Amino acid sequence: MKLFPNTVINFHVVHDPIWMEFVLKTLKSLFNMVSAQHIESYYYSGEKLKNACHITFDDGHQSFYYNVFPLLKELRIPATLFVSPKAILNRENFWFQEIGGYNRQIFKKFIKKQININNSRLQKIPLNSFLKNMDLENIWKVIEQYQKQMNTGPTPCVNITSEQLIELHQSGLVTIGAHTMNHPILKNEKDKMASLEIQKSIEGLKILLNADIKYFAYPNGVPGLDFDEREMEVLRENGIALAFSTENKSFNKRNNPLNIPRRGISKGNRIFLIFKLLWGQHWDKLKRTIGGKQENDYRLMLKRMEVLP
Repeated sequence: MKLFPNTVINFHVVHDPIWMEFVLKTLKSLFNMVSAQHIESYYYSGEKLKNACHITFDDGHQSFYYNVFPLLKELRIPATLFVSPKAILNRENFWFQEIGGYNRQIFKKFIKKQININNSRLQKIPLNSFLKNMDLENIWKVIEQYQKQMNTGPTPCVNITSEQLIELHQSGLVTIGAHTMNHPILKNEKDKMASLEIQKSIEGLKILLNADIKYFAYPNGVPGLDFDEREMEVLRENGIALAFSTENKSFNKRNNPLNIPRRGISKGNRIFLIFKLLWGQHWDKLKRTIGGKQENDYRLMLKRMEVLP
């Protein structure tokens, strides 16, 4: 029985292909699986979509190529992959990939030193809430300090290669979209830097794939906190038709096509998956009720306190 509203579902790293196969088969049994091009036609050409689902993957982690792409081919499910041409061509990690194996408590001390934090109220705030309120320059300063003090080198690249990206693009199943150059939280950057991050990622992918780039995903993607009208205007100027947030909702014609919500999934059995699909718009409230303040609550608190550069 197919009774769900039109939905975009987002993934990042997929380490378990068995779980991914289960999720894809479950989604295919519940939805009409559609491409990004169908969603574009829905917003711009009057195409009707009912009980539609599109799946997206952010960042370009190599697990997409090895654990997801074979399943997409087997099940004939279209997807969109949002990547950085810089990360792929230069074989670089994004900042959050670079620190994946770091001692988080030690790394947090470097952040506090960098931004001169001594307030006892901030001791229990999660590491990511600090990082996602910082600009790229300051994040990488902390990473460099950690590497120097801990005598550790760069983390091996975890992203796909340019050859793999081209293969994905040419498959006809995977649409490639832009995801900035360095994965900043765009709203933390000055106007020029935010604009260049968007523009250069679109231009770089156009050259790499010899194709128009029409779709974009905002890094982290929380409307108002990670991007706003400034970023949407840059996307309009660069020919982007659809841009995707991480707001946990289904999509409909009331959405701005440059602010299309997506539900994130990273774990769970069939019951959990269906529950999240049905109650996704209440998910954040539910997590707060059960677990107290969440990452974005702490980020807003830090902004109000003006403790970050």
